[in-house]
Amino acid sequence: MRFAVAATAVTALVAVSGTAATAAAEDRNGNPRVGVQSTAAGVLLTGDWNGDGIDTAGWFNWETGTWYLKNANTTGFPDLAFNFGDSHEIGDPVVGDWDGNGTDTIGLVRGGTWLLRNSNSTGAADLAFGYGDADPGGFPIGYPVTGDWDGNGTDTPGLRRDNVWLLRNSNSSGGADGTFTYGDQFETGYPVVGDWNGDGYDTIGLVRAGTWLLRNSNFSGGADVAFSYGAPLPEHWPVPGDWDNNNTDTAGVANATTWYFRNSNTSGVAEIVFDF
Repeated sequence: MRFAVAATAVTALVAVSGTAATAAAEDRNGNPRVGVQSTAAGVLLTGDWNGDGIDTAGWFNWETGTWYLKNANTTGFPDLAFNFGDSHEIGDPVVGDWDGNGTDTIGLVRGGTWLLRNSNSTGAADLAFGYGDADPGGFPIGYPVTGDWDGNGTDTPGLRRDNVWLLRNSNSSGGADGTFTYGDQFETGYPVVGDWNGDGYDTIGLVRAGTWLLRNSNFSGGADVAFSYGAPLPEHWPVPGDWDNNNTDTAGVANATTWYFRNSNTSGVAEIVFDF
């Protein structure tokens, strides 16, 4: 693990200060696995781990199946460290509030099987169900995403396959409740999910080479919000969240050590910077 001990001031738009980009892990088709920063840093992710209304940083180490979560967006060591997953885990990590209690917890998607936990601790999955399919290598076909698609306070599964999004409103086996296209055929943008306008519904977006293209509804159409923030993958990985407890998710990016968060979905300088 690498935890830097001091954050540096950022005077330009999420300028990277000497951090070399590392090669991303790839799936069997040569595409970056969803959420991967590098084999050294693991998967970068965010969530409201303690239910205080503010999303904070975390990461998952694929090699050991270990989760490291922080409860404040400040430089320092993790507040929680625990195992959920196998060594050399083949599942993709996911985060969401699966039981509607106001706290985000963790999960894994192994092929077409979702294994979700209702507490951030070691233990067996509290929810296990099939949604989607596995490719011959055991990876999910498509990118797993999660969100509160129907505004009921509970996060549920979704998949993005090329430019087709398939969203489900319950944590159970079954078909998609909402299917639509967003993005280009052979889409290369990174999928993101958040409540961009504070209406209580999570909606989708894409980040292409530092350009954020966000939709305020889960239907086909053009971007409702478009702006530049961060460097292209793999130098910066998109990690959106609600950093100021205003019930609106905004842009964030991270590299192997430093996280840069912005409190509005506009171009500009990072308002929160820390190392983890």
